[in-house]
Amino acid sequence: MTIITTDVNLFQEVAKLPSEITAIIIGYLPKCILPKLLYFPSIKKEVASAILSDVNITRSIYVHKGSDLPGVGYSECDCDRFKIELTDLKKGIAQWNVYPRAIHIDGNFVFENILDTFPRLLKEASSINTTLSGHYGLDSETYLGPFFNSNIKFDSLRLVGVWDAVTLPCISTNVQVRNSILNSYSISGVKKLDIDMDSNDREIQTYAFSSELEDLQIKSRFGIQVSLPPNLRKLSITAYLASASFISEELSHLKYLQLKLPENQSFEETGIMAPNLKTLALIDCIKFSNLDNLKQFQHLKHLVLKNCAYPIGLLNESSFPELESFEYDGYGFEDPENFTDPLLIFPTNLKQLSIEGRNLVSIDFNALVLPHTLIRLHLVDLSFNDGYFHLCENLQSVHIKTSRLRFESSFKIPPMAEELILEADYLVFESSDFMYHLPNSLTRLSLIAEKQGRMSPIIQKIKWPLALGSFELEGFNIDQETLELLNLQESRLREIRISGGDIKRLDVDLFPVSVEYLTLIEMEIKELPASFERLKNLRKLTLMRNRLKRVNSVNLPVSSLEVLDISQCDLRLISPFVVSMFEKKNKKGKLRIRATGNLNVDANDVRKVIKAIKGLYLELNESYECLGRITRPYSRLRCIFRTFDPYFEKSESSETEEIVFGQDSNNLLHGDESVSDKKDNGTGNKRRKKR
Repeated sequence: MTIITTDVNLFQEVAKLPSEITAIIIGYLPKCILPKLLYFPSIKKEVASAILSDVNITRSIYVHKGSDLPGVGYSECDCDRFKIELTDLKKGIAQWNVYPRAIHIDGNFVFENILDTFPRLLKEASSINTTLSGHYGLDSETYLGPFFNSNIKFDSLRLVGVWDAVTLPCISTNVQVRNSILNSYSISGVKKLDIDMDSNDREIQTYAFSSELEDLQIKSRFGIQVSLPPNLRKLSITAYLASASFISEELSHLKYLQLKLPENQSFEETGIMAPNLKTLALIDCIKFSNLDNLKQFQHLKHLVLKNCAYPIGLLNESSFPELESFEYDGYGFEDPENFTDPLLIFPTNLKQLSIEGRNLVSIDFNALVLPHTLIRLHLVDLSFNDGYFHLCENLQSVHIKTSRLRFESSFKIPPMAEELILEADYLVFESSDFMYHLPNSLTRLSLIAEKQGRMSPIIQKIKWPLALGSFELEGFNIDQETLELLNLQESRLREIRISGGDIKRLDVDLFPVSVEYLTLIEMEIKELPASFERLKNLRKLTLMRNRLKRVNSVNLPVSSLEVLDISQCDLRLISPFVVSMFEKKNKKGKLRIRATGNLNVDANDVRKVIKAIKGLYLELNESYECLGRITRPYSRLRCIFRTFDPYFEKSESSETEEIVFGQDSNNLLHGDESVSDKKDNGTGNKRRKKR
């Protein structure tokens, strides 16, 4: 989640909401930002409760820090719960009189410390979870005995690195065993068991389990033999480097089965019988050449095949009458001898179809029979023979990526479509009429021609659905008239991406105020508007690969804009893009400018703007030795590897270039490099040398 800053106005507004609503909002925030929110008096009680309600008690704390880089914030924080040391937890409980609802104890030492100094914590918690590990040189039974015999019931228990076998008593219903050995895996009361053995021991491991077990997951590098308990509801088995064998009766309760068995020869040899199975996932089962045995699963609802041969003949109109989704990802695996004339037919009740198969042979459009019940279609890296593609009427989500894709003049987007993504090297629409009949439900429209797109000219203004938030058009080489007829300013689009065209002069009034991400690539733009400030919600502006060699001052909406990408634009100067940052209202503004691939950039100009503007973060190429020297004292200037500049010429003299803001540039390039961010006086003005 990206939170840029602890904005005062934002959290003052949050504080006006009912406390239960405030608590819900705070619960969605990155955990590592929460301590900063304690400085807001009106919400600190809710914040303290969010911090203390679910904690990971540990000896070593790593807290994700928010980045000052525009657009980054706390996006790196993925913590499920707040990490805290026991001493700080005690202080927090004493101050706020809030005991954790759920605690996660990280390690033996922390657990022992809690038992000795704060046993009430365990009594107050409704959910206790812990990780225990072995200790080199100590007998594990003796070392772990006090924890096993503490009369505490855990919601989950994780054992790590216990290499001398131990007997695990019934102290948790959910057990994870990571690189550890138990005397017996048949543990009374355990409902869920996760075994992960990353050992080099090539001896076949045998496992047997209690009949109470309902959820079993095993990952092993080498061979295993598993006796499957009869009441399993969920089973996941992985054997990376050797085959797995099973001893099993009919598993009438099994609903979910995932197998990752690259060394097994067929599904049939597993002997698994599960008449009520709902979900089956076969992953990396590259030697499974015959999947006819899967026909036993007549109640199957979801079938997933990844890195397996395509199941020729398995699917047809009468097979798997309850199947709702089929997902196939066959990169690098195929059976070409039996796939020379493919006929792709699917069960009549199928709702979701996803096929990714880079090496599958070309498919005739007439051989692709899609059921009318289909609502989601995902076809990536398939090759189709010449012909027109037809979309089912009930489709709501469509993503097709192929080499050639053609639609006849009568083509219309399905009336209930919410998302339509069409990607092809060559994308052809015989008519543009479908653009005048966009469904009201449409939220995303992407028409991407990697090499060449063709569509009959747009001759009337487009009326955009109010729900549409994202529009992408690539490879159709639009001109100024087409851009005007697109009528984007009348839309509510949040994201616009157009690549390929001939515009020359950009008119900001052609875009909606709602736009947050505006991308215009290779549009032959040479002249920019004097201001983008009308686009007050703009967060990222990308103008890559346009010939912006000489640009006058451009006012940007600094209050909202986080990133400006002007890579490979034949630029000489950066300063015309930062004039707005000198205005008083934008004094605290921050902007990241990506300007890589402009190999003729003026080094004097770079040094001047990076010194003068504290909120500027700049990315360039280290194409000059002088830029490398500028980089050293400035963490906000980053010079990276050389990027291709399509407009690169031998550097011209910069003496005639006009640097936009009038400050003394004498000796800027070879001046005192000790003047860095840390020594700036905070006014944004550089110190003048005495003459």
